[in-house]
Amino acid sequence: MSSLLPAARSWAASALLAFAVACGGPSAATLQQEAEAALAAKDYPTALTKVDAALALPDVSGDKAQSWRFESLRLDAFASGGQGAEVKAALERLTGAYDAQLTAALYRSLADKLRAAGDGTGAVDVLDAGAKKFPADPSFAAAIEDLKKSADPAEIERLKALGYL
Repeated sequence: MSSLLPAARSWAASALLAFAVACGGPSAATLQQEAEAALAAKDYPTALTKVDAALALPDVSGDKAQSWRFESLRLDAFASGGQGAEVKAALERLTGAYDAQLTAALYRSLADKLRAAGDGTGAVDVLDAGAKKFPADPSFAAAIEDLKKSADPAEIERLKALGYL
């Protein structure tokens, strides 16, 4: 079922975009407000659909600052929804184009959101990616040390698999 979600989300975004173009469609500002409202309501699939629709708009896709706003909303929706694999894949995809925005603080924040959403292994993976990207930042080592004390067996196993234990 979960493997169908990206395809369904892509189809929904395409359908929404086609409808929007045919009807004059919502603006990037409207889509941003709707995505933010969906995030606030913890409706992550709707937030992702709005983000996908906005990123398909020519005025957004051609503007790096606007694109980043929507990409950051996507990261937030993935993390808050407990989708660690998607967060890690998005971070990898965004590397290069948005290096200035992909800060150590962002990695730690996303890891915290993943853990709060119940995806402890995803949080470990994001912290590991952050530790590799920012090796001089001691906060990753501290966060990983804290996780070593975790009662979550999945987190402990992931730490072992990554060589931290």
